[in-house]
This record gives sequence, C-alpha cells and structure tokens, in this order.
Amino acid sequence: MITKPSRSRAVAALATGAATVMYYATPDFIPSRRARGWTKAGLVAVSVAASVPELRAAWATARERPRLDGGLDGGLDGETPPSEAFGSLPARGKVVVLGFVGAVLAGSVGWVVVAERWAFRRGQARAAAGKRLPHTGPALLYGALEGGLWLLPTPSDTH
Repeated sequence: MITKPSRSRAVAALATGAATVMYYATPDFIPSRRARGWTKAGLVAVSVAASVPELRAAWATARERPRLDGGLDGGLDGETPPSEAFGSLPARGKVVVLGFVGAVLAGSVGWVVVAERWAFRRGQARAAAGKRLPHTGPALLYGALEGGLWLLPTPSDTH
C-alpha cells in the first residue's frame, strides 16, 4: 500500500520546487551576475534546509533497521553496513573506493555545470529571439520536476 507523503516531504517538495523555479528564473529578474550568484547560493541553502527533516527521518529509519546478526545498524536487508564494510578494507582498497567516489563526484559536478550552462545559453537564445521572460518558462518546468521527485514513493512507503 502506498501512503501519502509526510508533511516534511510535502514541505520539501514545495520549497525545492519554488527554489528551483526562482533559481533558474534569476537571469530574467536580476541583471548583475554577482547578485544572481549570491541569490542562487541562498536558494540552494533554502532548498537544503527544507530537506533536512526528511533526511534526518531517513537516517533514523536506516539506523533502526535490524541486521542479520541481531544488531541495529543501517545495513540493507541485514547486510553489513557500508561503514563497517569500508572499515574492513585494506588500505589499498580504501584508496580505490575513495578514488571511485571522488571520480563520481567530479563527474556529477561536471554534468551539473554542463547542464547549467546549456539552460542559461538556451534562455539567452530565447531572449535574443524576443521571448518575454525567456528563463522563467523553462524554470517552471524544472521546478515542477524537482518538486515532483520529492513526491515519488520510496521503498519504505510501499510497505
């Protein structure tokens, strides 16, 4: 059975959706690049702050999940939790894991930069074509998608 989203998840969905719309629409309303940067940093902070209660609840749920050995920890379906698995690796294995995590993180940042530049250039092209509020239209779509992702049921919601 799927349950309706918790109040904290609904708040996170609304805050994230609204912050995303404002984030991507800033070029239409704030001409200064520096001011846009500070505004966007504030919007990211608001979005992260809105997700904290839901994140804390997820961590609490993971900590309460029983393990096969009878202990309580965040292991998935009774498996060894990642912190224990990482701790048991030899030094070389830890370096490989940390290198992989670093590469994935760098790749993620790279994709975000590419996507951000694409969205901005697309908005600028729409502005050059005479569109009114060229960044705001797509921003509404991005905000709806971001907010909607919060409302997707998690595996724990379906039990």
